[in-house]
Amino acid sequence: MKPVTRLFLIATGWTLASYMASNFVGAWFWDIGTGLRAIILFYALLFAVMIVAFAGATRISHRVSARRLMTWGIWLNVLYLALLLVLKTHARTYYIPLALLEGLSASFYWLALFVLAASWVPSEQSRWYNAWTGTLEAILGLVVPPLSGWIIASVPGITGYRIVFAMALLSLMGAVILIIGSRPSISAHLASGNHPPLPKIPYWQRLLWSFGALGLRDGLYFFLPNLVLYILTRSTLWLGLFIAGQSVLEGGVFWALARWPQSRSWSLPLATALSALVLFIVQHPLSGTSVFVLGMVIGLSYPPYKVALEASALTMINEYSRDEGERIQLTGIKEVWINVGRFIALLLVLAVLWIWPLDPLQDIRWVFGIWIIWPIMIWRLYPNKQLLRVKI
Repeated sequence: MKPVTRLFLIATGWTLASYMASNFVGAWFWDIGTGLRAIILFYALLFAVMIVAFAGATRISHRVSARRLMTWGIWLNVLYLALLLVLKTHARTYYIPLALLEGLSASFYWLALFVLAASWVPSEQSRWYNAWTGTLEAILGLVVPPLSGWIIASVPGITGYRIVFAMALLSLMGAVILIIGSRPSISAHLASGNHPPLPKIPYWQRLLWSFGALGLRDGLYFFLPNLVLYILTRSTLWLGLFIAGQSVLEGGVFWALARWPQSRSWSLPLATALSALVLFIVQHPLSGTSVFVLGMVIGLSYPPYKVALEASALTMINEYSRDEGERIQLTGIKEVWINVGRFIALLLVLAVLWIWPLDPLQDIRWVFGIWIIWPIMIWRLYPNKQLLRVKI
C-alpha cells in the first residue's frame, strides 16, 4: 500500500471514530450527572495536557518518529474509549484522568498527522489527498453524527452511548492495524545528540500570535454550543443534525477556498464580519433554535481562519525545516500556541460561571457575544499582505 493511501485510510478511521463518539462525550457526561462546570473543566484539562504534550514533543523531536507518535496516539484513544465502556456511569468520578488520557491521545495523533502529511504525501499527490480527505470528511460529517444521535436516542439508558463508543473503538482498531503495518521512511530516522538551532522564519512569530487568537476563538466554540444545545433540547438526534449541519457548511466553504485560492485575500474580513452576527443572536435568551443558528454561523466562519493559518504554517514548516525532527518541533510550537488559547478561553468561561452562578446557560450567551473580539484579533494579527507573496 502506498504511504499516501495508508495515511488517507488512517485519517478516515480517526475521523469516523470522532464523529461517532467524540462529539457526544459532552452529552454523555451530562446524562451521567457530571455537571456543567465539571464538563468544562474536563475540556480545559484536555487542552492543558495538549499544551504540555506538544511542548514536550518539541524537546524530544529528534528522538521519536512521527509514525511512533501516531501509534501511541491511536492506542491511547482506544484505551480512552475502552474505559468509557467499562466505567459506565462511574466515568463521572474519573473525568480528570479521562481528560488527561484523551489530551495525550489527541496531541500525539494530530502532531504525527501534520508531520506525516508532509513526509508521506508526494507533492504531485497532495491535491488528491487533500481533496479526498476533505470530501470524505464532509460525507462522514453529514451521515455519521445524525446516525449516532439516533442510536443513542433509540436505545434506553446509556446503552446507546456505549454502542456508539464501541463502534468508534472498532474504527480505531482498523487505524491501529494500518499504522503498525507501515514501514518507517528513510527521513524518519532520527539520531540523538546536539542539533543546530532552528532557522529564523520570516513572520513566524506574528503567525503564532494569530494561532493563539484562533485558540481563544476555538476554545469556546469547540464543544460548548453542542453541549448547550443538548441541555436545552435533550435530544441527541438534534445534536447529531447540528453537527452534520456544521460539517456540511464547513465542507462547502473549505471546497470553495480550495477551488478559488485567490479568495483568501478577502475571506478573513468576510469571516470576521459574519462572526459579528453572534452579537444579534445573543440579544434574546438562548433556545434550541438560536443555538442551532449560532452553530451554523460558527461553521461558516471557521474555514477561512483555518485555511489561512494552517496553509501558511505548512508552507513555512516545509520550506524551512531540514528534517522530520524539525517538522515535529515547529508543528509542536504552533500547536502549543493554539492550545494555550483554547485553555485560557475555557478558564474565562469557568470564571463567568463562578461569578454569575444563578443561570449558567444565560450567562454563557453573553460570553458567546463578546467572543467576537478574537476573530477580529486573528484578522488583525495575521500577516496577510506579507504571506500573500508566498505561494500557499
